[in-house]
Order: sequence, then C-alpha cells, then structure tokens
Amino acid sequence: MSQNWQQPQQPGGYPQQPGGYPQQPAPPQQAGGYGTPQPGYGYPQGQPQQPQQPQPQYGGGFPPPAPPVGRPGNPMLAVGAAIVAALVGAFLYAFLLSAMADTDKTPPEVTQFGYAGVVVGALIGLAIAKLGGRNTGLWVVGAVLALAAVFLGELYGYAMILHDVMSNYADKIGGGASSQVLSSNEIFFDHFSDLWKSWKEDSDALTYIFMALAPVAAVSTAYRISNR
Repeated sequence: MSQNWQQPQQPGGYPQQPGGYPQQPAPPQQAGGYGTPQPGYGYPQGQPQQPQQPQPQYGGGFPPPAPPVGRPGNPMLAVGAAIVAALVGAFLYAFLLSAMADTDKTPPEVTQFGYAGVVVGALIGLAIAKLGGRNTGLWVVGAVLALAAVFLGELYGYAMILHDVMSNYADKIGGGASSQVLSSNEIFFDHFSDLWKSWKEDSDALTYIFMALAPVAAVSTAYRISNR
C-alpha cells in the first residue's frame, strides 16, 4: 500500500508555499495586535521640518536707511579750531611773504608763491575734518576761512615789507629817521587804506589764482579726512 509522500519542510520552520517558494516571515506584531506601522496619517513623513524664522517686516516695504558714513564731530569746536588755524596760517603766510621779498631794491621785489596757500588751506581743512566729522556745511566754513587767511596773510605780509623798506631807507639817510618808521601793526591797522591801495597795485592775476588754491585745498583735505 503506497503512502502519500510529503515534502520535507525547509530548515528554519518556514512552510513551503505553493509553487516552491518559501513563505516570508510575518512582521513582528506590536502591542495591541497591530503590525509594523506604515507611514500615514498620524505619523511624521520623512525628516521633521525646521521651524521657519520670522522675517523682519519694514514699514512700507522698504528697508531702513543706512547709517551715515563718517565719524561724528563737534561743530562748535571745529569752527573754533579752524579760526585759530586760520590766524596762525595767516601769520605764517605773511612771514614767508616778507622773508622772500627783496626790500633792497626800489621798488621792492615781491615773490608770489602758491604752495603757502595750499598749506594754509590744508591746515584748516584738517582741523575741520578731525573735530567736525563729515559735515559739508563745515567744509564751506573752512573754505571761507582759508580764503580769509590767505587774504590777511597777503596784506599783513605787505605791511611787513613796507616796514622793512622804510627801515632800510631810514638807515640810509640817518639823522634819527629810524624813529619815524612805522611798525607793521601800525601800517596794517592805522593805515589800512594806503596798504590796500599798494597791495592792489602790485597784485596780478597770478596772485588771485594762488589765493583761490587755499579754499580748494581746505575742502579737498576735509573731504579726504572725513571719509576715512
């Protein structure tokens, strides 16, 4: 009597599926009798998203204005320092003008130069920029002071030249004439109209060009120093 032949079971205890393929093991069950949870409703999908940072909102849809460029300053202190620099520059300009004049000649020979005006203007512009900051109104004040400083330097320098001419003439004639020689301050303050006429007669186009260099140097120096 023939017996029904049974196919031997595969190692591991998995039953043979029809068609010759072994059954796959069922996924382990969790508490409650449910299988492995699949991504779906109630479960996070993929990696959690980072919370979005709120973007700042500006009124009217425009960003705030950029902060002003340049260093802050003290306008009153800058003007005061510029006035002192103008007075010092005017005296140095007058002294240099007088020192370079040849008073032994008749009439005296006066040498015009432009570098002194540039130096005076740069000195005033430096004081304006260092103490006043980036203030265009102060640059205008510095330009006016530079022009005034060179103008006063020209006039006071001519007063010093006239004093030297009178002193040389008094020494030649002798006889106590030196006591009648006017000082530079007396010529400048007491005889300003005569000094003004003498300066206008001797000045030319080059004189005014050199004077114009002083305010240009003042504004240029203040602009460069203020924007550093």
